[in-house]
Amino acid sequence: MEQYHRNLINNSMSDLIYVTSDIETIVENLLEKNVINEWMKNYILEDEGESIKKSKFYKLIQGRGPKAFIALCRVLEETNNIKACNILTLSTSEKEEQKLSSIELLDTMSFKNSISEHDKSYVKIHPDRKFIENNLQSGHSVYPMRSNPKGHALILNINNIKDKDKLRGLAVDMANVNKLFKCLGYIIHSKADLNEKEIKNVINEFMNICNSEKANSIVVFIICHGVTGKDSTRSSGLLTEDGITMNTDWMIEQFIHKKLSGNTPMLFFIDACRGPNRDFGWKYCNGENNYLENYDADKYPIGTISGKRYEDVFIAYATLPGHTTICDPIDGSWFIQKLCQVFRENAYNTDLTRMMSLVDIKLDELSNVDHRSQTAEWSFRGFKKIFYFNPGLYEDNPDNILMTSSTNPTDV
Repeated sequence: MEQYHRNLINNSMSDLIYVTSDIETIVENLLEKNVINEWMKNYILEDEGESIKKSKFYKLIQGRGPKAFIALCRVLEETNNIKACNILTLSTSEKEEQKLSSIELLDTMSFKNSISEHDKSYVKIHPDRKFIENNLQSGHSVYPMRSNPKGHALILNINNIKDKDKLRGLAVDMANVNKLFKCLGYIIHSKADLNEKEIKNVINEFMNICNSEKANSIVVFIICHGVTGKDSTRSSGLLTEDGITMNTDWMIEQFIHKKLSGNTPMLFFIDACRGPNRDFGWKYCNGENNYLENYDADKYPIGTISGKRYEDVFIAYATLPGHTTICDPIDGSWFIQKLCQVFRENAYNTDLTRMMSLVDIKLDELSNVDHRSQTAEWSFRGFKKIFYFNPGLYEDNPDNILMTSSTNPTDV
């Protein structure tokens, strides 16, 4: 079980003991799922006091495997322990929340790279320790991805917004995204719950860091509430902590305008709703009526490149314009689940475009109780080359030892 899950259970222990009921059934279900064994079951249930049983249970479950937390949440839900499940899926530990909600600016003096072993069990590397330098099939050139670190990644989540429900599964999403890009070789900068002014300041500080350090790429990952844009059916807005709607394209341009080094690819991943519509698929198809209401395909074509304001920019959205995203309270965002899975397994030999196609295919495998679906969308703006992450391989590591930067100096 991850450390932040242990912290969450320990910090919520008294509340969990108070709201949890039918501990015998919970233990039996986890035994059937092979999360605990017979000895553990007997150890938990041997005392007569219910509070003691629950306390022993929540302490013991922390020592189980990496899937124990998800299994625990599912069993709590299945046994109608909804309050206990909500404590674990809607909250983060006090320590993590204090870290994530800090509004201190990124500290440019604290960036000292350290090297640790690459976690090859999480992100695969090329078996021949070989950089992918060109794409022989297409004849296109490839962005160089040899630097150590590969680049800087800003992970921004905004969850505490007045009159808005909290994003369910956010703790899982943040853990997955942070671990993915750390293992891909990026220095991670996590920020949370910023207002409009703070976001602008963080963008400035982040880009100053990116411009001052040797790195082959820049990643920005945003997880927040989103709304339909005011100016067109294709635009969307992101909500800040103080409830202000920031136009998505405007926010992206703030990063782009501050990039000094030419030909450095910038990757944007935006996991936010883009409107109120839910995608249930087509109810019928007569060859004429398959369109979105008020959607003008000539005016707002997919993949539009807005002049040369954009160079080497990739943008991925979790959903289509006008539509909602889907989040599992235990496993987190559908988009993040599948993006992390695909990138972990394929980044060593598959380019960014093909991986995004695989993400969309993987999204088709998911379903929920009301049979909704979700379609990702991505576009390239002046993105002229093929992009490979080349995880675990670095130019300043001539023997291609399995190493990656693991510095996390602004995970605040």
